[in-house]
Amino acid sequence: MRPNAAEVAEVWISARPVTEDVEVSSWLASRGLDAGDVEDRELARALPEGAVLPRWARFQGQSWIRSGHRLIVPMWDAAGALTSLHARNVRPDVPPGSKAASPAGAELRGLVMADALGRRMLEGTALADGSPASELVAASGLWVMEGVPDFLTRTTDYSEVAEAAPAVLSVLSGSWTTALAARIPDGTIVAIETHPDAAGERYARAIAVTLAGRCRLKRPREGRAA
Repeated sequence: MRPNAAEVAEVWISARPVTEDVEVSSWLASRGLDAGDVEDRELARALPEGAVLPRWARFQGQSWIRSGHRLIVPMWDAAGALTSLHARNVRPDVPPGSKAASPAGAELRGLVMADALGRRMLEGTALADGSPASELVAASGLWVMEGVPDFLTRTTDYSEVAEAAPAVLSVLSGSWTTALAARIPDGTIVAIETHPDAAGERYARAIAVTLAGRCRLKRPREGRAA
């Protein structure tokens, strides 16, 4: 139910920086995102034209490159391991049902997008100064977003050198689990900013149930479009 781990790593490593791809950089700019910020934080990469992809990297029978899903974002499990990839279509005028793609035949359950601090929290590792990442998350807070654009936007809202920047995770349909929730330290202020539609509300409720009684939950009123 998961894509081959070695293949996932190979696709990610062989992908190009987003600043080196005109089509991907243009899509980021169209969403108000700076390709340099995305690249500096290692949040996403671009699949190079002509690359040979594994069989799971396809959408409606076409490889992600042919279907236009050339921006890829890593998906991490509850232990902070690179487990899968999520792809975003960067062509103009894409129909709503064709904007995003996950590995064909693989499940999303238990996988999230994460910024650097979010990954450290999932891993349970220390920061450069030796302090536990969980302590910084408990002090600085956590955003839980939905989808690629909101994840990239929220993560790049903060300066890389900001000492109190919150961690950021992002969910897809059915991806949140109690194992992920268990990695969030007690007392953390968690802002759940899934989309303001029926599906987003369902995701928000599912997340809130797993954190109730341990964390301070907020639900911002305004969301961003998919």
